[in-house]
Amino acid sequence: MAFVGFHDQTENLAQRSKGPSLLDSTAYGNLFGQFRQALGAWAVSEVLIVKHINISPDIARNYTNRSHEIFTIQMLGKKLYIVTAPEDVAAVYKNTVSLGFDGHLNDLLVSFGFGEEALRKAWHTPTPGDHNYIPNNPINPDQVNFIHHTEETFKMQLLPGPRMDTIGSAFLEALHQSVQFDHLGFCTSAPPQAPCKHISLYDLCRFTMVDAATRSLFGSHLHDINHCVVDHMLGFNDYAWQVFFRLPRFLGLGVSEPQSHLMDTLRQFVQLPQEKRAQATWAIQTVLQSSEHVGIDLESRTSVLLMMFWAANSNEYNIAFWVIAHLLYDEVLKDLVVQETEAAWQSGALDIKYLFSHCPNLEAIFNEALRLNGGAMVSRIVLEKTIIGGKELQPGNAIIMPSRQLHTNEKVWGSNPREFNPSRFLKHKTMTRHSSFRPFGGGITYCPGRVLAKHQVYGLIALLFHRFEMSLVVGEDGKKPEFPVLNDTTPGLGITGPLKGMDVKVEVRER
Repeated sequence: MAFVGFHDQTENLAQRSKGPSLLDSTAYGNLFGQFRQALGAWAVSEVLIVKHINISPDIARNYTNRSHEIFTIQMLGKKLYIVTAPEDVAAVYKNTVSLGFDGHLNDLLVSFGFGEEALRKAWHTPTPGDHNYIPNNPINPDQVNFIHHTEETFKMQLLPGPRMDTIGSAFLEALHQSVQFDHLGFCTSAPPQAPCKHISLYDLCRFTMVDAATRSLFGSHLHDINHCVVDHMLGFNDYAWQVFFRLPRFLGLGVSEPQSHLMDTLRQFVQLPQEKRAQATWAIQTVLQSSEHVGIDLESRTSVLLMMFWAANSNEYNIAFWVIAHLLYDEVLKDLVVQETEAAWQSGALDIKYLFSHCPNLEAIFNEALRLNGGAMVSRIVLEKTIIGGKELQPGNAIIMPSRQLHTNEKVWGSNPREFNPSRFLKHKTMTRHSSFRPFGGGITYCPGRVLAKHQVYGLIALLFHRFEMSLVVGEDGKKPEFPVLNDTTPGLGITGPLKGMDVKVEVRER
């Protein structure tokens, strides 16, 4: 499949009033050719679209005279409608009748290894007379299909309330154990120079947050089965985009080995007697019981657990890295945040609710880092003919809403939308509710873990600056190293980390 465009880019946009305009393939021609040579024809167009719509926004914006009107990428057999205007994105999120998501969810399950028979059972809605229908089902009282029941179960686990508090407390407890001066060997980048250490900020964020998230979801079970489970999840995360685009295994994919290790680990976990996996969260336990009742096979049950495990670990450490990096490069911001977070320590314990309500500078920096470093693309399937932004969208085609386009919209964020400037959110607090700020998606796919993610990031930051004096490791000339560059070399699935080799080296001392 390839890009095919038929319109002259000089055509007057006003003349195209009915359907979205087509983006000329020549804008991406050279990139497409290079990528095709490297990977072959497999999944080339999907990878290229997701990658280059995000990292080359000016191509699309210039094509539509920077109007942000909807445009189309024509592929063999289907069209992709690219929606970037805030008001159009809001309209897409609100439309749950003629626009759907289940088709993409089905594709995602297949990508993670869900089998065909398991899909049939998973989408089946139980009705009286079915072998798996249970009147007054205590696990699935609404009698919805397994897929939607799993979605609702995780919303109930992750949205604010006692169940979310349980995960949050377990996460913070795990951080307390790992974030200790004598336990930083995993991220020490140079021989320790007492009384300080030089560490990798990215390694620190990656390991501590994935370790804590794993323990908050599964207790010690996965660590007991596989002591390298954190490293395997990190390796999987680095190449997860290859799973999403179903690149063929013969290419020697970087994701294959860590995925295999994680599947082995989770398969063993699934096969444990229920009483021997009791440390797992309510949602994990509920989904496993439901999948067994529906008759989902072992491999598919393992696959859906891997998808959930990955989702819990795909973004938090990257956003933590960016927030801390900005603090280390700006002493004024760091002093403000340290002052705010220190006040949250009460009698030696961290009051996470205080962090949420009394740290305006931390919140502004967090939101600005989300705005600048998100690379996710939200999608919908057009189920029936509908009008969005004055354009008629045809059924059977897909809508893509790239977050980076929204978050760098110059009409909303000013003439320097790519500049880090947390005062945007301090001066205009309502910007967090603007249609052009969508770090967690929206509508039926509004991320249920958004509050927990903030809880986790704030907790790590408060703990680090409470226990340690942290400063940049500068060069021999006393100058700060270049600030890390966002890694846009692969398709973004959420918050993106730094370009390889552009870590932040930090000098750490105990307080």
